[in-house]
Amino acid sequence: MDSTVTARRVLARAAVLLGGVSALGERLELAQRRLTDYLTGAEPIPDELFLAAIDIVLEELPESRSPAHADKLAIRPTGN
Repeated sequence: MDSTVTARRVLARAAVLLGGVSALGERLELAQRRLTDYLTGAEPIPDELFLAAIDIVLEELPESRSPAHADKLAIRPTGN
């Protein structure tokens, strides 16, 4: 799977999680038409938009809702 397909899938998943393209557009402050162009592949998805969509998807993961899991994600030195 190439990166453009991945970016479109992440953007589409973010739209589903928020309740649709309109809601995603509001959250990202983008016109629905512009967002549709990104989702259909008519326009390449800018990196900043891709990263914002990743943030939305990550917010919906069970681990990101619980601060108790945050310490498990921290990178620690191995002490070699």
